[in-house]
Amino acid sequence: MYKLIIYTFILSFYSHFLAAEEKAEDLCFSKSEQHSLVDDSYHYLNTKFCQPALWFDSFFADQRITKDARAGTMVRWYNDFVWLEGEGFSYVPNISARLYLPKTSKKFKIVFESDTTDTIKELFPDDESEQPKNALGLSYDVSVKTRSTINIKATFRPGLEVSYRYIYPFTQQTLWRFTQKIYQQKMVTGEITGFDIDHSFNQKFLLRWSNFAKLDTDVEGLQMGTGFTLYHYISPTQALNYRASISAKNKPYHYIDNTHLGLTYRQNIIRSWFFYELSPEINWPKNSLQEKSKDVSFTLRLEVMFKNI
Repeated sequence: MYKLIIYTFILSFYSHFLAAEEKAEDLCFSKSEQHSLVDDSYHYLNTKFCQPALWFDSFFADQRITKDARAGTMVRWYNDFVWLEGEGFSYVPNISARLYLPKTSKKFKIVFESDTTDTIKELFPDDESEQPKNALGLSYDVSVKTRSTINIKATFRPGLEVSYRYIYPFTQQTLWRFTQKIYQQKMVTGEITGFDIDHSFNQKFLLRWSNFAKLDTDVEGLQMGTGFTLYHYISPTQALNYRASISAKNKPYHYIDNTHLGLTYRQNIIRSWFFYELSPEINWPKNSLQEKSKDVSFTLRLEVMFKNI
């Protein structure tokens, strides 16, 4: 299995060299066919603030894009085949969707997704044994401005979530993103605060520094984390991201509960809506009793994604 992980790294670099001779293409697909405030705001951000970031987030289906205040439809059906050292193989299917409501305000969308933030879970995996469950709900964009958005989501779990996002560009290569989410899920009340700094070295490399702090009534103490993701453009159908992060808790004392290293190679093949991913990763989790271990895993993801955003 270790050979398979090594081959994945070799494949990623080999693909890079194959694509090195290709003609550079425009990485920003910012052609708006509509001129509403929502569309104009998005395309203004796309052309002015860190253009490669929008391409990477769209290609990897990051929630910074899928949850952005833009009317549209996205359906993702992904199937994960996971190998975990010492436990063998497992199969984890999932589906999520955000659907535009016809004949209504473009600020409304039907959503079918989990309450957790996939972006945080990818960079900061935890030791929760249960997979997050999706719930049907309704999302409403309260405010859509050039740099800020306010969104409310209600689900039938039941749950209620209010989120705020603000983007400030330091330069055309560097931007700062602040997010604040307050939520109520059954008997749990909590909040997540996050900020990211994106720096685009060029159209092929983007570095993102991500940070979060989480506090709710279901978990004793404060959870927090910091991590880096380096995005690497190979071709219009291939990309990589390299991840490194640490997360910590302050109860019953201050300690680092996980250290994470990972890589994801993603490619679009056969059809525009079909993707596969190869993701080797290593985690060093530690519990409050100072018991530390090493988890080596490898994930093959097959994904069908339809989007009109």
